[in-house]
Amino acid sequence: MQSLSPATGVAFLASGSRGNATLVYHHGRGVLVDCGLSAREVRRRIAEAGLANIEIEAVLVTHEHGDHVAGVRVLTRALGVPVYATRGTASSLREQLADVPEVVTVHAGEALSTGAFRVLPFRTSHDVVEPVGYAIEDLAGHRVGIATDTGVLTSEAVDAITGCDLLGLEANHDLDMLESGPYPRFLKERIRSDRGHLSNACAARALEKLGSDGLKTIVAMHISEQNNLPRLAKASVGVGARSLGLTADVLVARQVEAMVCEIL
Repeated sequence: MQSLSPATGVAFLASGSRGNATLVYHHGRGVLVDCGLSAREVRRRIAEAGLANIEIEAVLVTHEHGDHVAGVRVLTRALGVPVYATRGTASSLREQLADVPEVVTVHAGEALSTGAFRVLPFRTSHDVVEPVGYAIEDLAGHRVGIATDTGVLTSEAVDAITGCDLLGLEANHDLDMLESGPYPRFLKERIRSDRGHLSNACAARALEKLGSDGLKTIVAMHISEQNNLPRLAKASVGVGARSLGLTADVLVARQVEAMVCEIL
């Protein structure tokens, strides 16, 4: 596909248990949140989305699970860009990150700059060492929040991503599908625990804290292929948004294909 002339937006390259990667871009420069596909596949999806001319400045890692970091080493070495991660995440990935160009330590609640973006990591609640989500602001003041792989929405998360133009929010499972599905009991309990994943209903309720007049787009993310359906996630989050009088578009990020949301 021929590259387009990008302005400002977010490309949800992949979202789900088989790999996650999200590109936030602004006038030719971008940051990648997670790289859970192969480096080749991430670059292919970026090109298919018409964004091959975006200069990626950094890869921001949320946590160490393979569906978020599988391609980090190869991609950052190929691009010569740093990896941003918490100390706990970087320690868990010590061998994998040993020969990347640079590892920059991030701290939840402390903003930093990657060049074209102001990045605020915030604490999430997952069964790993030191997970975070990210609020990302470009030079024009557009704000994007990415909050996935969290059993609860922490107060830090609420503070960081309230008032965003675009919100990527986990809606991992439908509670009834999870309960009646094939997973063993221990895994079901892990998923719906405070260190697991947000359900459709939890995502909808979270909008009570996160909704604002400036919120233009809500993207349901990390949809389980076994315990959810895109239409259920969209319906649940949509009902939550409408009940609050929000006019934001409600979309669903997919596992197998990229979705581009322009902010300008």
